[in-house]
Amino acid sequence: MLRTHGGRAPQSIIDFSSPQNPLGPPQIIVEAVWEVVESKAYTRYPDYEYRDLREVLADYYNLDSDLIVPLNGAAEALNLIVIAVKPEKIITFEPTFGDNRLYSIALNTPWVTLPYMIMDQRFNLDPRILCEMPVEYRRRALVILSNPNNPTGYLASRSIVESITECIIEGILVVDEAFADFTLNAESLLWGSYDEIVVLRSLTKILSIPGLRLGFLYTVDRRLAKVIDSLRQPWNINIIASKALTRALRDKEALKSYINECVRIIEDERVYLSWELRKLNIKVYDSKAPFILVEHPAPHPIFNNILAKMGVYVRDASSFQYLTPYNSRVSVRLRGDNIRLVEAFRYAVEAYRGV
Repeated sequence: MLRTHGGRAPQSIIDFSSPQNPLGPPQIIVEAVWEVVESKAYTRYPDYEYRDLREVLADYYNLDSDLIVPLNGAAEALNLIVIAVKPEKIITFEPTFGDNRLYSIALNTPWVTLPYMIMDQRFNLDPRILCEMPVEYRRRALVILSNPNNPTGYLASRSIVESITECIIEGILVVDEAFADFTLNAESLLWGSYDEIVVLRSLTKILSIPGLRLGFLYTVDRRLAKVIDSLRQPWNINIIASKALTRALRDKEALKSYINECVRIIEDERVYLSWELRKLNIKVYDSKAPFILVEHPAPHPIFNNILAKMGVYVRDASSFQYLTPYNSRVSVRLRGDNIRLVEAFRYAVEAYRGV
């Protein structure tokens, strides 16, 4: 199997493998979905231009609606971008989420991976690792950065991202901000003015609606936005997702209140999880995302099999570049679930060590 993702936990097990809002969907989304279903909107085709959706996204995020490309989740974006840009090489900062190796194979394009630095309990990104590469490697490249990073939780400052941009020659920087709404003080590039930057956003995760799939792409390069929009499927977002989200996004105050509460809980619970797991001598890397990356004494699949006995499932992170079967990505959930996770880790560590 060429792809590996979270969200495939066995039945009746608490799923810590798939990061999303632990509060569940806001009531305004639930009501909007029911309204759309009861209206039998699914018997009609969606508006393939998604004009209303673009307008409410532009209003909510204070953007230009003409530069928004609606997507079936942010993951759809890279499929479109690689076709639109036709890069001479793909450069990614690793470990990171994405099917970058598959794009490289499909396009017969070189794929260059640049590792994050590890400083004790923290990942770090030094733009010089890109800037000091030979010019021919940086020319007409598609550079991909997730921020905050999935799976490490590292958050690059705006100045670091801008430094990366300055090192790219006739290329494009894709900044995947799928988890930015979860993060306090995230310096989004949505409101920048760089033609060479494309920003990806996901509503799937922050609104806890992974089954509905909705995100968008934004760039101030009008020509590129138009090209990418022309490449997407005409009805790439189903009508239930597009209409329900359009209705919900109009109530900005309700959604922002819900998101603020989520961010507060994520901040508190991430601190709790990190502290409790470190007490078990589990290495926990600092994170600004709704998940943490950990290193444990037992490798996968042994570790996940032991956890499953305690009703817990985590993301085996060994499929990410530079990580190993001793790494897991653990989503932050509510306190009751997080207590279960800590107890499961304690059991797994003791069982593996034969205590």
